Amino acid sequence: MKPVKLTMTAFGPYAGREEIDFSLLENRKMFVISGKTGSGKTTIFDAISFAMYGRPSGDNRSAQEMRSQFAQAGQLTEVELLFELKGCQYVIRRTPQQEKVKARGTGTTIASATAELSEITDEGKKVLLAANVRDTDEKINELIGLEANQFRQILMIPQGEFQKLLMASSQDKEKILQKLFQTVFYKQVEERLKEKADILKKEAGKTVAEQMTMLKSLPLYSHEMSILLNEEDVMTDVVFKQLDIDMDMMQREHQSMKENIVKVGKKRDEHVAERERGTTLNRQFDALTQSIEVKRQLDDRQEQMQLITVNIVRAERAEKLLSYEDHVQKAEKALVLAHERKKEAMQNETLARVQFDQAEKVLKREESRQPERDKAIRHYQQLESMKESVYAFKEAVQNESICREKLVNAVASGVRLHETLQEMEQKISEAEHTIKPLELAGERFIKADRLVEKADQMLELHKEARAAASQLSTLEAEKKEAEQRVAEAMQKAVESKKQVLALRQKLKHEQAALLALHLTEGEPCAVCGSIHHPKPAYSGDDDPLIRDEDVEQAEKHASLIEQKSYDEERKLSSIQFAVNTLKKEIEKMKAKLSEDQTIEDVQEMLQGAKMDRQKAEHDREKKQQLAEQLHMFNQQKEMIVQNIEQNRQIEAAEQRAHIEANSVLAQMEKSVPDQMRNVAQFIEVFDQVKQQVEQDKQQVEQARTVYHEWHVALQSAVSILNEREQAMVEAEASYKDTAAIFSEKLLENEFIDEQSYQDAKPFVDHLLPMKESVELYNEEQRAIHMKIRELEKTTNGLERMDLNKLSDTIDMLNDEMNEWTHKAGMLAAQMSESMRTKEAVMRLSEQIARVEEEYRLAGHMYDIAHGKNELKVTFERYVLASFLEDILIAANTRLVGMTNGRFQLERQTERAKGNAQSGLDLLAFDQYTGASRHVKTLSGGESFKAALALALGLAEVVQNYAGGVSLETMFVDEGFGTLDPESLDQAIETLMDIQSDGRLVGIISHVPELKERIDARLEVKQSERGSEAIFVFSGEI
Repeated sequence: MKPVKLTMTAFGPYAGREEIDFSLLENRKMFVISGKTGSGKTTIFDAISFAMYGRPSGDNRSAQEMRSQFAQAGQLTEVELLFELKGCQYVIRRTPQQEKVKARGTGTTIASATAELSEITDEGKKVLLAANVRDTDEKINELIGLEANQFRQILMIPQGEFQKLLMASSQDKEKILQKLFQTVFYKQVEERLKEKADILKKEAGKTVAEQMTMLKSLPLYSHEMSILLNEEDVMTDVVFKQLDIDMDMMQREHQSMKENIVKVGKKRDEHVAERERGTTLNRQFDALTQSIEVKRQLDDRQEQMQLITVNIVRAERAEKLLSYEDHVQKAEKALVLAHERKKEAMQNETLARVQFDQAEKVLKREESRQPERDKAIRHYQQLESMKESVYAFKEAVQNESICREKLVNAVASGVRLHETLQEMEQKISEAEHTIKPLELAGERFIKADRLVEKADQMLELHKEARAAASQLSTLEAEKKEAEQRVAEAMQKAVESKKQVLALRQKLKHEQAALLALHLTEGEPCAVCGSIHHPKPAYSGDDDPLIRDEDVEQAEKHASLIEQKSYDEERKLSSIQFAVNTLKKEIEKMKAKLSEDQTIEDVQEMLQGAKMDRQKAEHDREKKQQLAEQLHMFNQQKEMIVQNIEQNRQIEAAEQRAHIEANSVLAQMEKSVPDQMRNVAQFIEVFDQVKQQVEQDKQQVEQARTVYHEWHVALQSAVSILNEREQAMVEAEASYKDTAAIFSEKLLENEFIDEQSYQDAKPFVDHLLPMKESVELYNEEQRAIHMKIRELEKTTNGLERMDLNKLSDTIDMLNDEMNEWTHKAGMLAAQMSESMRTKEAVMRLSEQIARVEEEYRLAGHMYDIAHGKNELKVTFERYVLASFLEDILIAANTRLVGMTNGRFQLERQTERAKGNAQSGLDLLAFDQYTGASRHVKTLSGGESFKAALALALGLAEVVQNYAGGVSLETMFVDEGFGTLDPESLDQAIETLMDIQSDGRLVGIISHVPELKERIDARLEVKQSERGSEAIFVFSGEI
């Protein structure tokens, strides 16, 4: 990144628009920035940093505080930077959050920060890349490849920052390097390891508890198992051995139960078969009795079935006559209908003749009134010709009235508008008088708000200090408790180890005593080979024997106690670290607080500031409301004035319209008679005449229509009557023929008369059901006779069986078998549950072993990463030390040149005393003495050289680790005044080496020799109206 042009407006000491064109340097790669103290040299760095990242170059200034105090109220603070990056040109423009004058009305408002980034094409056009602060920040980070802290460390070394990294403690260097190299990831690795270890520890404890719960839930079978499960420390292997014994006993008992179930079941089945045979026989006896009863009932219905058979024959003969009867009935209905239709036609013919005669009379009467109708038509035509003139006169009268009313309204409106204008001018005068004392409310609010913010920060610091002190007291108490637990745990661990040693010794003694039992005088010992045994080992009979398992169990117990001791030590170390950290935080807080200012003083100051801010805010809001009200009044006044002018024009127009309407009305009065000027009366007469003409016309037309209609109707009625008289004759002949044929068919089917046919006719509809009932009766008779013969044959010589006794015996055997089945099922379920529990406990044992191994590994890795190692170096600090080594390599290449090879910087690798953090402190190796010493022992000039070399090395390494970003510029602020001429030459040579690779180097300095050595200067001149900057060149390169 290389700056091309920097433009500042109302920024710092630069009151107006200040433009610095770096392209004027042409091929020069180094220049000096000179000027008086406070003139604004460092502000140039602040402007570049603000343009790129929205913040100044130092941490002691904010972007909002960079507004120029020389600037005019209406001028906004703004910075614009044109820069080159990787062959492309970009322009970025930013404004900070600031107070500005309102666009409308009076007073001020807060303008939000803005940012805009564009790329300049080869044709000189701007292509917008980002239009707001967030997008611009993201795009700059993407283009530059650096965050703000990294950019500032590489691009510029601000005033007072030279020796900050050089002299910083190991802990402070860690914070600086953390920001530059973003090593929070390594700290997160350490925290993740701790979280992993804690999770594994909890998981192991949870799994052990789950395993114990499963063991306790084992179904009890034997008294021995009950004793084992009620012990405080349940031994899994012992429980499993007893469970195997119990399982064997349960399996044998379960097999015996199954044999009893088979035995009782076989006996039950024999009785069930016997009961089934008895049930079948008894059912056959019951069926025989029921069949005999059914036969008796069928015999009782025989006479009824004979009667149904006779009715079936009669219904079949009657069914043949149904169609003939239907023909007779239809012919009879046709005859009746023909008679009725003839009667109806005769009535219609008589009515039509009467109506025709009457219509003929009416038509002749209407035709005789034709002269009267002609007279009415002439009267109507006369009124029609006068209609337009009557309406025009009415419209002229109405128009004159409307114009007169509008003129009166316009005159009244003008009077009201002048009165309103006077009232509005009075309101404007009162508002201007009220707003004048509130002009400074905005400034008073800003001052009070800053004081509230400062008091809030101090109060929060007091509260944090109190909370930290309370937390420190709690931690001290926890520390004492932890120390007590550590001492107790260590004592238990020692005692458990002693018990293990005692058990081992006793086990050896008992093993020796066991061997001694088989020793015989004169026979060699299996251990030492001696044939004499003067003092064989002896074990008392009262003490219980020690097993290898007992020793192993004691060792495990001792190992757990020792692990608990280690855990307590880790907890104590963590608490101690927290105490030390909190003490340092408290010291920092005390350093920031004034000793003679209590929290009550701060609260009192805060309360007063809040009241002042509230009063100023109230006045500012009131001022704002009054300004808006005054603006509204002025707008209303302008509108009233415009309305008065518009009303004046309207009044003149209405006056002209009224005169014209009067003239038109006078002309109409000459052409329209007095009796015709009432439109309503004219319309009434006109409508009556018109209605009479239309009514006369309709009457004559209606008379002609009615006459024609009845003439047609009479002819039609005569024709229909002739047709229906002929139909009557034909219907009478058809009825006589069908009646004769029906009588013949009655005799053919053995019906003596029509009544006997009608008696048989109802059975026709039931013919099919009657046939089916007869057939069903005959079939039932045959079936019941056959069934009785078969049952008599089956039961011949047999008797009924007693089934209740057999059922009682079967129920008793079922109960016995169910009892054995239930017991066997319960026992099988107990065995299955025991096996499932055993398998689950075994799986949990494997899981516990795996989790404990993972916990051991994770805990060990966390201890290493947390600094519990020989060098007391954490994982993150180890990585930072590697970065620092790279920085020192780059720095020493420059420091050797500036000190004629005398000094080299190196990292202190020795462990610090106590628990102090180490690994990042710097030493200076002196070739003259052959020894290393702390950098704080260097002189002023030596420390400047070392700091400059370290800063240049840091900039190089940060740039490399940032992905080789292109930063072709560096600014250095002050520090050269402490150097002698030779050292100054060496420092300049070092900077010359930097600019030799194309990097632009700018130096702020008051040293005359430096100005003489470098021919390009950016002079910053200070005046009462603000500062200005201009390039001055003393020669050509």
